[in-house]
Amino acid sequence: MAKKNATAPAAAEGAAEAPAAAVVKIQQNGVTRPKDGTTTGRVWAISDEISAKKGEPADRKTVIEQVVAEGINASTGATQYGKWRKFHGLVGEASPGRAAKPAADATPPAPPAPEAPAAPAATEETGE
Repeated sequence: MAKKNATAPAAAEGAAEAPAAAVVKIQQNGVTRPKDGTTTGRVWAISDEISAKKGEPADRKTVIEQVVAEGINASTGATQYGKWRKFHGLVGEASPGRAAKPAADATPPAPPAPEAPAAPAATEETGE
């Protein structure tokens, strides 16, 4: 008598599974927001929570302190905080009492256009 393969029918059933739903990635200012439930996502959530409480963008020191208190590496917190700021269009670090500049203001003004060369001066040889 031959043995029946108990795994063969199960494999055939697994092949008919529906494809997984596509993950929606939020991208803004060249930065993709991390998934919720990840360590990097938690740093972003902390930054969002602090910002909501203060009514202005969270400052780096406060975010890093909270990140470390939750057992997340300070370097991970610093990196993700920088990405969070860029995602929201904030550039530079805002000092207390000074608002952060939006990214649009970060471009330096264009240099002045060069002047057109002066017309050649009349020469004695041509008499003009």
